[in-house]
Amino acid sequence: MDTGAKFDWTEPVYDFRRRGTFIISTSDGEKSHMHNGCWISPMSHKPPRMGIAMAKEMEGAAIVQRGRRIGLSLVAEDQKDLLIRFLQGAQTPEKLGVDEIIYGEQTGVPLWANAVAHFECWIDDWIDLGDFYWLIGNTVTAKIIREVPDLLVNDIGAITKVKMPFRGYADVRTLPERPN
Repeated sequence: MDTGAKFDWTEPVYDFRRRGTFIISTSDGEKSHMHNGCWISPMSHKPPRMGIAMAKEMEGAAIVQRGRRIGLSLVAEDQKDLLIRFLQGAQTPEKLGVDEIIYGEQTGVPLWANAVAHFECWIDDWIDLGDFYWLIGNTVTAKIIREVPDLLVNDIGAITKVKMPFRGYADVRTLPERPN
């Protein structure tokens, strides 16, 4: 679900691909941002790297440039109701429920506590692709949290009253420094 899909003539074909749902999060010590996404891919094994698409219209794009860190939470199938609440406006830890969010040990980014898995990455570079950035992250944490099925984008269905998470939220915390 991105705001430019309706303008992309390739979208109907792309939608046939089955893909997992992620919550992409970032922090800079002053603000944090979370949004849903699925354009994520392993990029390298040595060293382990992830590629993550980030819409420029999201405040998270500016936050990630300042903080140079990102978290990925693979949403579980049994978290569909939580994802719908998130997409309808519950886009801060307080609105989601403080028990629903934990913070990454290596980067300090917010992560969904009961996700299938978490990744934490330090951002090494990004490529300007037009209306998106392609972030290249050095993976520093990859953990399976629960061995349950993940929620596929294709299985979410229509959601009413969607409030895209364009803005981040105040989140003043001391974050871990990137190791050398």
